[in-house]
Amino acid sequence: MAGGVQLRLVPEVSIEWTVDDPFASPQFSNRQGEIPLTLRRPAGDAELRGYVRGIEGGWSNGATFGSDSAPLDRLIAHWFNLPDWRGPGHLEETTPDGEHRHWLGRWDMEVEGWKIMLDMRHDHSVIWADLHKSDVLVMTHVMEIRRSDGAAFTAQEAEPVLAAMHAGISFALGRWVAPLLPAGLDSSGAAVWQKWQPSFCDPGRAPSVGWWYERDHAALSAFLKLLIAAFSDPARRERLWMQMVLAISATSAPGFIEQRIMVGFSGIEQVMWQNLVLAGQRTERDYMREEAASLLREVLKAASVPAEADGNLQPVMARLAAAKASDGLTLDGAGAVAWARNQLVHPKPGKQQVYQYPGLLAEVWLLLRHYLVLLILHSLDYRGSCRDLRVMQGAASTTVPVPWIASKVQTL
Repeated sequence: MAGGVQLRLVPEVSIEWTVDDPFASPQFSNRQGEIPLTLRRPAGDAELRGYVRGIEGGWSNGATFGSDSAPLDRLIAHWFNLPDWRGPGHLEETTPDGEHRHWLGRWDMEVEGWKIMLDMRHDHSVIWADLHKSDVLVMTHVMEIRRSDGAAFTAQEAEPVLAAMHAGISFALGRWVAPLLPAGLDSSGAAVWQKWQPSFCDPGRAPSVGWWYERDHAALSAFLKLLIAAFSDPARRERLWMQMVLAISATSAPGFIEQRIMVGFSGIEQVMWQNLVLAGQRTERDYMREEAASLLREVLKAASVPAEADGNLQPVMARLAAAKASDGLTLDGAGAVAWARNQLVHPKPGKQQVYQYPGLLAEVWLLLRHYLVLLILHSLDYRGSCRDLRVMQGAASTTVPVPWIASKVQTL
């Protein structure tokens, strides 16, 4: 039966297959589990596993075509929903009707023997405006990865770099963006490796809700270089990936604020376990016996991140601390975050105290994501600037040095 396969971007990223004539052979709609699909391609037939939704077709979880050990000259991927990341490099093209276009839009860097280049489309401002109106996903940039010395490489060798770029840029923006349909080309320009796979990608937003200001190319380059190097260690990569996934969810995931707090605190707990137990500062037994607030204060202190609440930024938290002081409970910022999370996860009988302070959960959420992002950046030894995620107002371009660098400057 003839049909087609397409990447759909509404309402989310998915790979869909359809048949040309749904009534020609409807019996396949009764099949359970996988259904084999054969793709007729110039490079040769390829198999794709599909799943049936109805007589018109279904979906697929994707597939990899070609060998991940085939020698590649370059790898190309298409980024979706990146903001106006206007790199300093010049780009130009000639349209079919002879029109010449020139614009700024190329960003590149070299790290760990890799050369990475991103080009922004010339009409980004136009499609970005439409993107906000419709909340769809659209290709905004194209990325090329090569070896710095021009040597051949494999998709298997490049995969940690691609994963670091995906997780890292999403973490920097505070929402998911995606490099889709990566293809590996050999020295003749033929595609010898491809990966079709759906991926998380959120609607575009301006300004971004993340810690990175998208015109600060130096800050992003410094961060990505550290992350790509860290992703070369499989164990460290797994931890960083999960921590950044939880940080992204805590920053911008739709739904209730309670959900963001619990997800974000899970990220905090993993960082605490990594920095204290895996680093040999605590035994598992001692860690489990200690209160979360005390453990959080310790990891924050090691990163020079103040654990105190700021009365100007967290006035409700300050009122909570004053009320609890009469009960002999000391609640600084770290203590208030842990207290609120415990109130949500382990509610007491009757009305929950956390809801008796209107605005408290919003302050806890902002402070929690602030802590989590800084702890992840500190674990990478990032030394640049970032936004203060406790602050919801002000210019999008306002950034500050990370506290472990700012504290050293103040002591000089």
